[in-house]
Amino acid sequence: MSASEYSSNSSINSSGVSLGVKLGYGTGDFALNLAMTGTSIFLLYYFTDVFFISASAAGFILFFARIVGAVCDPAMGYISDHTSSRLGKKRPYLLIGALPLGVTYFLMFASPSLSEPMRVVYGFVIFLLFWIAMSVINIPYSSLTAVLTQDTNERTSISGYRMIFALLGTLGAAVATMPIVRLLADQTSGFRLMGAIYGGIVVIAILITFATVKERIFDEEIYHLSITNTVKMIFANKPFLILAVTAVLYQLAMNMLACVVNYYFKYNLGAEHMIPVAFLSMFSAAILAVPVFVYISKRKSKRYAYNLGMGIFAFVLILFFFLGDVSIATAIGLLVVAGIGMSTIFFSPWAMIPDTVEYSQWKTGVRREGILYGCFTLCGKLGGATAGIVSGFGLHLTGYIPNITQSAATLSGIRLMMSILPVFFILIGMVLMSFYPIDEKMHRKILAEINSH
Repeated sequence: MSASEYSSNSSINSSGVSLGVKLGYGTGDFALNLAMTGTSIFLLYYFTDVFFISASAAGFILFFARIVGAVCDPAMGYISDHTSSRLGKKRPYLLIGALPLGVTYFLMFASPSLSEPMRVVYGFVIFLLFWIAMSVINIPYSSLTAVLTQDTNERTSISGYRMIFALLGTLGAAVATMPIVRLLADQTSGFRLMGAIYGGIVVIAILITFATVKERIFDEEIYHLSITNTVKMIFANKPFLILAVTAVLYQLAMNMLACVVNYYFKYNLGAEHMIPVAFLSMFSAAILAVPVFVYISKRKSKRYAYNLGMGIFAFVLILFFFLGDVSIATAIGLLVVAGIGMSTIFFSPWAMIPDTVEYSQWKTGVRREGILYGCFTLCGKLGGATAGIVSGFGLHLTGYIPNITQSAATLSGIRLMMSILPVFFILIGMVLMSFYPIDEKMHRKILAEINSH
């Protein structure tokens, strides 16, 4: 597929984006990360210790429901790219998906009275519907970054605001969930209350984004691509492929830590009550670190900032394996430093993807931000899904049994799954990311050649 096969007339707006739009846009990621964190951190625990699904069955649910749901991401990207309405190409799906996302989130933690086989079926179906609703919103929402401005530094700023909100949503779910659960007499009722509260917040926050953000860069006409040419377009985009594969690896690492840390504090340290404090410390550090990495991205490069953060994250996880069981204070201190490095997982890729949209347009003559964001989000979900099944089966293989004193082998396995195994995936990702080619100079050249046609 060459640039001559297709043409794409774009209305270009490279001016700055107002603070109000940045804040309104960030509100959407607060909602999405509030919902995703509730599942990433607490759903495996909820399934095994509250809804009483076996660890292996819970791992299957987390893996296969997310995989099936993830297939919707490229499809949703394709649909949004080919949407034409007075509300824009992306915004209508925020309105369509808000209520289904909130409702499915509540149902996920509703704990209906069912037999054990039906609990597995219920968990899988509702979790799958949740991820479908997430795709309907998340892909159009994420690709809005690419249609707000073409200024690469302004995109870094937008992504910085967005990821602070994302981390606030993550922090809110990580810190507030267990205190909300403890408001009621039993965890079953408590998780049901949490689901209702978070589901309501998600609906309201997504609607705020819909009302405050409007698309500014758009194709004046819709050009339909065949599936074959769409695949060719994706595989012609080397920077995107590097970013997508690293997303699988880094999300796998981060979600393994998120899945297992509840078990670690409950069983290894005997300090279940400190779980909110641990998450507060880690994600607060991540929020505070975002402006630092925004600055580093502008001064050096986005690639440099990304790898620097992940290097810090990996180093701390190695220390965790050897020092993590020493004391609660040591564990929380290590999580603080880990949070500083981990902040780049939330920030860096979302600042980089819009640049790969222009790279694709430069190489192929076609601008298709929706399908690229859809494929990228699919890769992130692959990492998260794999973390779920690895964690669930890892617990099963170490002999984990809910709500009892665990064996030494199980305790060692828990520590291994939240330290050394994630480091392995991070190091592979760092090597791959070192080959990412787009910097500010190259992006200026790309835009100049696109706009000269």
